[in-house]
Amino acid sequence: MHELEMHDFAVARGTRGWWLGAGAAMTAAVLALAMAGAARAEEITKTYTISGRARVHVETDDGSIRVSTGDIKQVEIRVEYGGYKLDRDLLVNMSQNGDSVDVSAKTRSTSFWNWGVHHTSLRVEIHMPREADLSARSGDGSIEVDSLNGNVDLTAGDGHITAQGLRGNLRFHTGDGHIEARGLDGQVDASAGDGHINVEGRFDSLRIKTGDGSVTARADAGSHVNSPWDIHTGDGSVDLEIPGDLKANIEASTNDGRISLGLPITVEGTFSSSKIQGKLNGGGQTVTIRTGDGSIHLNKS
Repeated sequence: MHELEMHDFAVARGTRGWWLGAGAAMTAAVLALAMAGAARAEEITKTYTISGRARVHVETDDGSIRVSTGDIKQVEIRVEYGGYKLDRDLLVNMSQNGDSVDVSAKTRSTSFWNWGVHHTSLRVEIHMPREADLSARSGDGSIEVDSLNGNVDLTAGDGHITAQGLRGNLRFHTGDGHIEARGLDGQVDASAGDGHINVEGRFDSLRIKTGDGSVTARADAGSHVNSPWDIHTGDGSVDLEIPGDLKANIEASTNDGRISLGLPITVEGTFSSSKIQGKLNGGGQTVTIRTGDGSIHLNKS
């Protein structure tokens, strides 16, 4: 009986060793396949000539978007992908109608035996004229745009937005991600469902809203409150820097926090450490600053 038990244990131990060896080999094979799939990046390129002012619309449901500009009269498109079969689980469409260019890269679900290791990647790159209009939308991925003058509308369902050197009517929105935008000039509307927002530039109008995150905004010299500014966060601090000569009515309030002022404001009515109403340089259009939970800092830029 004792010898039989020892024999059974030896067999069991041997069987266990075989399974461990086989499991390790299978894991290595799967990882090798995944790495091989990741290495086989493919791309589609296309160039359209533009005669007037370019209007570009680019959209992807599961990938990042990168837009750069130059003194050119064409729109250059590059779609880089990996882990997808073109025209089966990735559909790419590009078209031109006059000076309007449309780019779409959409994915489809597949029955691939991925076991959670099927690597996919998708990136859309656009190089376009600096003086142009742009609409870019990503369902799940980041958006980056540099040096563009025109109407700009950037929307990310789940991803961050980075912008630099944009001028015109500017709109940024992300459902879940942060917004970093510098060197702006014009009308700015930035919103996030969940994420911090940081903007800097010369503003004619300014609207910032985030459900959960801090807000940092710097208004450079030459900014004007041509229409009411509204800065609001549900949960987070607000740091706002404005030119010392800005003319505006200031309304600041926080439900749970303190307000600090680094500018001379003529206070009207009652005020407290959590709510202030007053005039800056004689007053003007209203700058509203609100936070549900956090402090407010208003200083000179």
